[in-house]
Amino acid sequence: MNQKLQWLAKLEQRSQSVMTILVLVIAVLLIQLWLLSIALEEFMASQSGLAIPTFAASCACLIVNLGLLKYLYDVDRNGDPS
Repeated sequence: MNQKLQWLAKLEQRSQSVMTILVLVIAVLLIQLWLLSIALEEFMASQSGLAIPTFAASCACLIVNLGLLKYLYDVDRNGDPS
């Protein structure tokens, strides 16, 4: 019985960490879309002053999301984030 409770607690902790990662991914994705739309508007207006930095920030958001995705795969494969 005690082992079953430990397994359920570990499963609950895993699901909470997955949900936290998914919320972070959605937040970063929304920021990335916002930055990308600013970059495209500036590029279409032939003003590259703001287009290049926002595109670079959007690329940084992509790297953050890829890192979170790798972390999520590690949690799913190993059962723990470490």
